[in-house]
Amino acid sequence: MDAKTAVDTIFVGKDRAYNRRFQQMCGHYLVDPVACTPASGWEKGQVENQVGVLRQRFFVPRPKFKSLAELNAWLEDRCMAHAKANKHPDIPEKTVWEVSQAERPSLIPYVGPFDGFHAVPASVSKPGAPPVQG
Repeated sequence: MDAKTAVDTIFVGKDRAYNRRFQQMCGHYLVDPVACTPASGWEKGQVENQVGVLRQRFFVPRPKFKSLAELNAWLEDRCMAHAKANKHPDIPEKTVWEVSQAERPSLIPYVGPFDGFHAVPASVSKPGAPPVQG
């Protein structure tokens, strides 16, 4: 879902009216969306910079895989190795792995993927007429 489909109305600051399906997805995953402030490109740039760092760390040189499952297993191993080898940015006396393991018991269990598919049966009554839902 991109911002054009997730947001129905942009208000002042970070206030938004999100569409119903986006709100359902956020409720499913128990997240509160936080929108960027209009005309504040630096906010989006911070996220894009983090994506670039991860791309450089894990995907240069570009690895090749025979399947998505093989890629996912490789990426999980690399992420765990990185977490075990690097200090946490806010708790430097511990690794990222140690902090995540300590936090694990307080996390809410994963409930499975969000069913984002939505079908509406429709038929056309005559050429050029709007679809009739039914």
